[in-house]
Amino acid sequence: MMGKRHTRIAFRPAVVMTMIWLSPAAGLAADDYAAWTNVTDLTLNTSAAGANIPGTLTAFPLLVRLSANNFDFAQAQADGRDIRFAKTNGVHLAYEIERWDAAKQQAEIWVKLDSIKGNSAAQSIRMYWGNAAAVDSSNAAAVYATNYVAVWHLNGTGTAARPNAVAGGNPAATVNYDGDESASGVIAGADSLDGAVAGDYLDVGDGYADWSGGLTYSVWVYPTAVKQWAHVLDFGNGEGIDNFILNRVDTTNNMGFHNWAGTANSTLAVNNQWALNQWQLLAVTVTGKYVRLYKNGALVMYDSLTNTMPNIARTMCFLGRSNWARDQYYQGKLDQPELSKVQHSDNWIRLVYLNQKPGQSIPVVVKPNNCAMKFAAPADTSIAEGAQISLNATVDCASSFAWSVVSGPGGKILDPEQKNLLVMAPRVPADTDMVFRISATYSDSTRNRDVRVHIREAIPDPAFTMPANASWNGKDSLPYRPAISNLAAIRASRDSVLHWAWGFSGTTVDTAWLDDGVMLRSAGQGDLAIHLCLDNGGGRICHDGALSVSTATGLAIPLARPVNPARPAGRDALGRDTQRPAPLSIFRR
Repeated sequence: MMGKRHTRIAFRPAVVMTMIWLSPAAGLAADDYAAWTNVTDLTLNTSAAGANIPGTLTAFPLLVRLSANNFDFAQAQADGRDIRFAKTNGVHLAYEIERWDAAKQQAEIWVKLDSIKGNSAAQSIRMYWGNAAAVDSSNAAAVYATNYVAVWHLNGTGTAARPNAVAGGNPAATVNYDGDESASGVIAGADSLDGAVAGDYLDVGDGYADWSGGLTYSVWVYPTAVKQWAHVLDFGNGEGIDNFILNRVDTTNNMGFHNWAGTANSTLAVNNQWALNQWQLLAVTVTGKYVRLYKNGALVMYDSLTNTMPNIARTMCFLGRSNWARDQYYQGKLDQPELSKVQHSDNWIRLVYLNQKPGQSIPVVVKPNNCAMKFAAPADTSIAEGAQISLNATVDCASSFAWSVVSGPGGKILDPEQKNLLVMAPRVPADTDMVFRISATYSDSTRNRDVRVHIREAIPDPAFTMPANASWNGKDSLPYRPAISNLAAIRASRDSVLHWAWGFSGTTVDTAWLDDGVMLRSAGQGDLAIHLCLDNGGGRICHDGALSVSTATGLAIPLARPVNPARPAGRDALGRDTQRPAPLSIFRR
């Protein structure tokens, strides 16, 4: 593949990923990923052998984890601003970087997939990195634009409010925080709550009224102590007024869900769901009166409520604290609370767990090999005719590559499958351009670059005139010489050898070569047309001349070649090859 590294990343048991460069969706940067040097495939395996997700899911935020085991952080920018994702058809994918720590070689990125096919091992997306000119395109609002009310990553530090990744959503204000709550989580950071009598908790503001379209809440919990009636979700208007609650039932390990329609309570509970000192994903979905409770992606209860959830604004909405004064505060870690205004499916909850759990199996990211995909061509250049130059391309990791001639006087390339193309500048009658193209095939695309080589005319072509029309008696030998006006310049140039081509028509004539022309003798009576072409490796320059022959002489007699003793062996005065026989010949057109 060309210039970009390309490697396959297997997702087991369920997910994979792809790449793109069509028109980007609204809100996404219009990047051309051909400028990125590295790319790798992530595969979404939802088959029975993978995540075992039979149904298609839409608008799913997929978590991608990077570490020293599966990613070379030195190849990306220090803050990860050049990371990108796309589908295999080129469509860009929105993403959010929750954490990028190049020093610790850890990163967590959320990528919004418009759909994840059920029961498929063939779907994939692509991840790109390696572009110093890239700008940060992390966009949490785009990732959580569909059906979400709140996503609190809880990856903050100190006592500052924890941001809501959903555009316009309430942040989670820290209450009674003393600055030591930040801890490692399932996904980057988490908040560790102390469970004191007036303990620390999160106040997520007002609202949360209309759940007529359904509700889904999930949260990772790591309880470190059994706290009586500890609530990890309590949204209401005080004690027993309009509350919906996910909690521990008294001091048992049972998980409960409560719905208060005004002051009328409806409660569901499932035994033995809370476990100390380990991460677990708790989730609840509601539609109408029907409730489903989950632990670690598995459905543990399905039942109905007495009343539906009332459409009323709630002003006392907490994570880690109950609205009941006598209830104890939650003690332990919280991570990734997510709240949606739809009831997500069993498949959705299962994939959330498989994708987010510690040591996630979806995706399993395999560290790319050492081949970093790169594609580059040399800059346009200029050379003199007759010179040569090497055009050196970079096509690292390409499956195939070749040079070709796009335009200009360049001939066929005999060995196009070379990274470095040796170009011999041909003779040209005037300055001209040759355009060469390097093409390389990668797994995601074929890349092309054109290189323009400007050829400067530098070697003179012969400039000559024929003798003026004259009469000849056809009996006496006649030297016939063109006047070459730039002979000195030709002799001083690289291509100093002149090639002569004579042609005669009309009356019959005998000829013999001279150093600077031709000897004519023994012609019949009539007109003699003479045609001469000269070249020294470039274009052929041709002119015509004529003689009027007044007396016929009869048979042709061979002429002896004149000899110049000062001339180098094998060459005449014009540098012409004299080793060929010099027959007395008549060239007829």
